[in-house]
Amino acid sequence: MYLSAVAPPDVWSQLGPYVAKALIGLAISGALGVIVWPFRKLKAEWVEMKKDQASIHSELVQQRTNCLTTLQLQGEEQVKLLSKAVDILDGVRLDLAEQTGYLKAFVPAPRTRKAAAKK
Repeated sequence: MYLSAVAPPDVWSQLGPYVAKALIGLAISGALGVIVWPFRKLKAEWVEMKKDQASIHSELVQQRTNCLTTLQLQGEEQVKLLSKAVDILDGVRLDLAEQTGYLKAFVPAPRTRKAAAKK
C-alpha cells in the first residue's frame, strides 16, 4: 500500500489529459463569456427600452382617449352655448338694423355745393 499524500505517478499520467482538457474548456468558456457579455448587456437594455416604449405608448393612448371623451362631452355643451350666442346676436342684428333705419329717416341727406362743382 502506498502511504504518501500525493497520488501515485501513474494516476497523474492517466488524469493529465483530462485535467488539461478541462482547463482549456474553462479558459475557452471564460473567453466566450467575456466576448458575449456586452451583447447580453445590450439585449437587456434593449428589452428595457422596449418596455418603456410600450408603457409610453399605452399612456399616450389613454391620454388621447381621455381627451377625445372630454372633447365629445364639451362639444355638446359648446353647441348649446353657440346656438344661444347665435340667437342673441341675431336679436342684436335686428335691433341694429332697426336703429339704422331710424337714424337714416331722421338725418337729412348731405348738401352738395353746386357752385363748387361748376368751377
